[in-house]
Amino acid sequence: MTDHQKDNVLVVLQLSGGNDALNTIVPYTNPLYMDNRPVVWIDPEQVLPINDSIGFNPAMTPLQELWDEGNMAIIQGIGYPNPNRSHFRSMDIWHTCEPDKVGDEGWLGRAIRDLDPKQENVLTGVNFGRGLPRALAAPGVPVASAGDLETYGVLTGIEGADQRSEALELFSKMYAPLIGRSQIKAYISQTGSDALSGADILSTAPQKYASTVSYGSDTVAQYMRNIAQVHLAELGTRV
Repeated sequence: MTDHQKDNVLVVLQLSGGNDALNTIVPYTNPLYMDNRPVVWIDPEQVLPINDSIGFNPAMTPLQELWDEGNMAIIQGIGYPNPNRSHFRSMDIWHTCEPDKVGDEGWLGRAIRDLDPKQENVLTGVNFGRGLPRALAAPGVPVASAGDLETYGVLTGIEGADQRSEALELFSKMYAPLIGRSQIKAYISQTGSDALSGADILSTAPQKYASTVSYGSDTVAQYMRNIAQVHLAELGTRV
């Protein structure tokens, strides 16, 4: 019997910045809410009710539709024991899931290592955005990080494969006197080859994607399109 079940894929959308939780999921029937927010409270008449005590901000109609369809969960009151009220420490815990010590591995990086312990696929984990979030960083775990799939790549302006390899070789020679030839070659052969391989494979994803969905011009919409492109290209990406 053929098994057509596909592996689960986890998509994490990280929205860094300030968010007013009480005006996102509004405790609209709690008198303390309005008593302590005489200026910025949301009118209970405008709230999109979830139940008799909380409701969505009126600007969240699309998310309410997901909720009504049973395709969304809401988790309130996220925290950790004995908080020291440090924003930076909280961010560190958020990315490493280590509330009792300063962690050196991101929780998503650990998950990718468990999913692909032999590093058989350099695209098990893919990040969209500038830089690599700490949640994805773990020693020995390759993660492709792209700003925009349409232009993503390493030395992509060089058309010939031989010329591209030569350019990377010249790049490595610039740093050889500083850290040693063997070390830089090892770095290029491991991290660099993973980056090259991942970039070349990812660059094929947009060509395989066709959709009637109209994406916005903002950064989040671009990344959502990139996520769809990579997922539907079936590159084995799990995170």
